[in-house]
Amino acid sequence: STGAGLVAAALISIVPGYISRSVAGSYDNEGIAIFCMLLTYYLWIKAVKTGTIFWSAMSALAYFYMVSSWGGYVFLINLIPLHVLALMITGRFSHRIYIAYSTLYCVGTILSMQISFVGFQPIQSSEHML
Repeated sequence: STGAGLVAAALISIVPGYISRSVAGSYDNEGIAIFCMLLTYYLWIKAVKTGTIFWSAMSALAYFYMVSSWGGYVFLINLIPLHVLALMITGRFSHRIYIAYSTLYCVGTILSMQISFVGFQPIQSSEHML
């Protein structure tokens, strides 16, 4: 029932053991990571729609910001090639996508290698190879 759900939500919102093990209790860097991820995806879509090197480079800079703020950046750089693959399969690949992806991948990889905990992983490990 609705009443039971509200009571359960109210009780769990004040339980110290739950709060300390949730996002509300540990302010790590997920808040900035979500912003960086959405910014990178937004600029990626803008780069695909326009096909310009400028928006692709801006997307690469947003990706660099993402890499510098969160260790889960691999999810981001693996999802964009899947998007390109889906566009190729559906027959929507064009020169705009080629320019956007090649610029993002090259500039983004070079920039991400400047972060000390990343180093040469983008060119050595298989999880970066999409």
